[in-house]
Amino acid sequence: MEHATVQPGIGRLRFYSGIIVLIAAVIGYQWFMQNRIQVYGPSISELSPLQEKQLDAFLAMNQLLIALGTAMFGALGFLLTKQRRNSSVKQLWPAVGSAVCVGLSFYFGYRAYDDIMYMLQPPYSTFDVNGTLILWDRMAHVVTLMLGAILFADFAFHEFGLETGNAPLGGTKDR
Repeated sequence: MEHATVQPGIGRLRFYSGIIVLIAAVIGYQWFMQNRIQVYGPSISELSPLQEKQLDAFLAMNQLLIALGTAMFGALGFLLTKQRRNSSVKQLWPAVGSAVCVGLSFYFGYRAYDDIMYMLQPPYSTFDVNGTLILWDRMAHVVTLMLGAILFADFAFHEFGLETGNAPLGGTKDR
């Protein structure tokens, strides 16, 4: 079976065109989200002790999930640099899926943080960490990170199985 050859410049052009489209889409979505009517609750002059604890817990959770995602990116990069040259493209799909999910998790974590900061600034001066907009971003942050971890585990188990000479879990050596 012959492989189609693509000129190196065309592949890079496609990649960077895709990146530009992705950045434009994120900026457009961000603009849309910030310019729609947002209701977070009654106006407050200062946070209650309970709300301060909620804010601290939210920020700590957000930092932890970002740290876990960063570690997963690092481990994924380590495994990809150890990758053998004769790897099939289908074996890389879990790695690509994991990277995309972790990237989305970073984005949703940023959105949740941005919503909290937006809600606390005047003229809104409200706080509801369980509001529908914050809750959706928080849940998307966790779910996409978990999906990224599952895809990473699939890729890592397959790679470690090949490295030790054993068949990957539930399959045969197909490299």
